Amino acid sequence: MENRGTYRRSTWLGLALSACLAPACATVKAPILAVDGLKVGDMGITGVALDVRFRVRNPNPEPLNIDRLEYELFVNGNRLGRGFDSKGLPLAGFAEGKVQTRFDVNFLGLPGAVKDLLREDRVKARVKGHFYTSGAHGNKRLGFDADADVDLQGR
Repeated sequence: MENRGTYRRSTWLGLALSACLAPACATVKAPILAVDGLKVGDMGITGVALDVRFRVRNPNPEPLNIDRLEYELFVNGNRLGRGFDSKGLPLAGFAEGKVQTRFDVNFLGLPGAVKDLLREDRVKARVKGHFYTSGAHGNKRLGFDADADVDLQGR
């Protein structure tokens, strides 16, 4: 009988501990990223700088810190390269923030048709990559993939 009581106490203790830890282990939803704009910056013989603006929304009730983001940028289906932001963005629960990154495009690795895209007024932009986050949920790597029709000249 003594073993049965010990078993019951340990079972109840395990269940109680699980209930207490469940909120800490809850699944965190990935932030929602939207391309807010692309602006052609300084242009040289071998390349151009693009300012890429993003809106980021935290879909979680808990605060979330975006420590950095890394992404690939596509314009009208053509891959332009990789970009990142390491300044970080703290977001309260259900809050929205903005991030702007500088993205360098090397003309030497792009076909002429892609270079011509950078002269268009509007383009379809796609970004896909990862957020590196921290918060009550611990450190997480969360993916994103977003499309937008954007004004390339930043108007």
